[in-house]
Amino acid sequence: AVLCRFPLSRVTHSVFVRSVMSIKSLAFALLSVVSTISYAAENDAGTFYVGLDAGSGKVKKDPLTPNFRITSESDRIDGGRLYLGYQISPKLSVELGAVRPSDYKQSATNGFISYNARVETKNHDLTLFYKLPELLPGLFVLGGVTYSTITTSVQFPLLRTSTSVRKTDTDFTWGGGYETNLFGNVDGRVMYARYAGTNLVTVGLKYRFK
Repeated sequence: AVLCRFPLSRVTHSVFVRSVMSIKSLAFALLSVVSTISYAAENDAGTFYVGLDAGSGKVKKDPLTPNFRITSESDRIDGGRLYLGYQISPKLSVELGAVRPSDYKQSATNGFISYNARVETKNHDLTLFYKLPELLPGLFVLGGVTYSTITTSVQFPLLRTSTSVRKTDTDFTWGGGYETNLFGNVDGRVMYARYAGTNLVTVGLKYRFK
């Protein structure tokens, strides 16, 4: 009698790998179909929408006064962006946004004199969003211009004096993210943006008027 021995462990592993790959392929296909349907429904041209993004970003600045050494500073800035948008075409939209980030604080010394500073920033932006459904429905890139009003208040405890300076600045905004329909006319999105000189990661909701 001849006994045939099959490499059961190798066969089982191969079947398992093929099953996992099949499940992944099926899940990706279903996600693509659902995203495509959602993309078609979400992006009717000629519609207005409103939304709110909230996020946080890491910040690092030089001493506000030359020849001073920073002793403490805010390492993160949090904020929200309220915006009104218009869907120009299924792929292209434009948004007018207003951002109020948390204040940046910095303390520094030069060995003899120290100061405590607070920087308050108010931003307004005009930004274009362009969707890339060929790569993945819901994927988008963005680019625009940011106009900022910056008020810097500095106190010198030893001298018992303070000063305040206000200026305006213009900067470019760029980034990208992903958006999907949550329910009805409500969409959710997550994005990264270089905004007013700060790297921000945000999540948000928007409501489409129809």
